[in-house]
Amino acid sequence: MKKIPVFPPAVMLLLMIFLSPAAGGFPSVSLRQADTQQSASDLSPLLLAQNVANDYSEAIIWYRQLAEQGQADGQYYLGLMYAMGKGLPRDYKKAAMWYRKAAEQGYPDAQFDLGRLYAVGEGVEQDLVQAYILITLAARQGHKKALRTKDFMAMQMSPQEMAEARELLMRLQQKSQEGHD
Repeated sequence: MKKIPVFPPAVMLLLMIFLSPAAGGFPSVSLRQADTQQSASDLSPLLLAQNVANDYSEAIIWYRQLAEQGQADGQYYLGLMYAMGKGLPRDYKKAAMWYRKAAEQGYPDAQFDLGRLYAVGEGVEQDLVQAYILITLAARQGHKKALRTKDFMAMQMSPQEMAEARELLMRLQQKSQEGHD
């Protein structure tokens, strides 16, 4: 029998507020609507893959191909498919792996969703410092859910955890600036 994790009330509130993935699902444009806007051959593979009606097999093929080519959007959406259990068995470890690849490229949705996984310990070991760092990185890029979540996360952390997170964020920023010089 699968053990159901018990989370502190603050983490449960975070889960309830942000239960849906950052992408909020897939675009609402149907393939037929997209076809009237432009021919199907002009559509990007991601747009085509996102609009396959309830059959995620084609989307998964496109996402996997793009992800394996190192494209952050394909990595993120493949991770999302694993996290949501759409067309693939739900697997938070694989979701975290693909989110991490996209997050390392600065993809804000991936940073946010990977941060959420760290906040609750799904697919990764629970780590509020890592969660805060990732969510803060997404917030710095204007990610709306991350902007709302960052301060809430800070309230859940001990002073030591916040000091560690701030130190790591400062080091990341310095390293990033050195790379741009």
